[in-house]
Amino acid sequence: MKRPLNIIIPAVLIIFAAALPAEAQTEGFNVKTTVQKISDRASALLNGIMADAKADPAKSIPKELVCESDCYLVVPSIAPVSGRDDFAGTGLLACKSRGTHKPAPPLFYQLTNVETFGESGGGVVIFVTDKAGMKSVLGDQFQLTASNSGAGEVGEKASGYKSFVGFVVPSGGAVEGFDPTGSTLVYASGDTFNAYQQDLDPVDIMLFGIDIPPALRGFTTSVDELLKGCK
Repeated sequence: MKRPLNIIIPAVLIIFAAALPAEAQTEGFNVKTTVQKISDRASALLNGIMADAKADPAKSIPKELVCESDCYLVVPSIAPVSGRDDFAGTGLLACKSRGTHKPAPPLFYQLTNVETFGESGGGVVIFVTDKAGMKSVLGDQFQLTASNSGAGEVGEKASGYKSFVGFVVPSGGAVEGFDPTGSTLVYASGDTFNAYQQDLDPVDIMLFGIDIPPALRGFTTSVDELLKGCK
């Protein structure tokens, strides 16, 4: 008696799958998502800054600025915008939780409308130094102007910081001051949704918190390390 075709075909598929190498069966699961790539690159940028600071503190971001800031925006790559004359990049923003001073779950932001950027592919770090800046950046969109932002200085702590202090790490180079004046900070709600699998409001994250997804935990660890030694 002939076996039904619908029984034979599944059996053949099972045998074929068992014969495949383990790498072929799991290859698709090793592909990183866009949000994972941004997080990994942001972590690498911070880790590189910290390594350089250990090697030569006089050529690094002042520790006082790091400790006194309320938020940290890390954009691992700034690149030209297709069809326009400006530059942009997407990164992660981590702010200190109210009361604990530990980093809250990070959110995605885009730094856009950057008028000039001589180091295509280089990364940018912006320190938010006061509560006014923190309140502003937790909205959907915020303009950086000459009155609220400026370039940071490496080495010794400077006095009279503005709300937003920028640094750039050129590809293969050392950290230096970067003035983000004229650019715009935009909350990247789509990337944040892809990471957390739910719509999130930045202010609610600061007030109530949420579990950090695995894709962003490496970045959070890097921010924790950046703040090590701060009181």
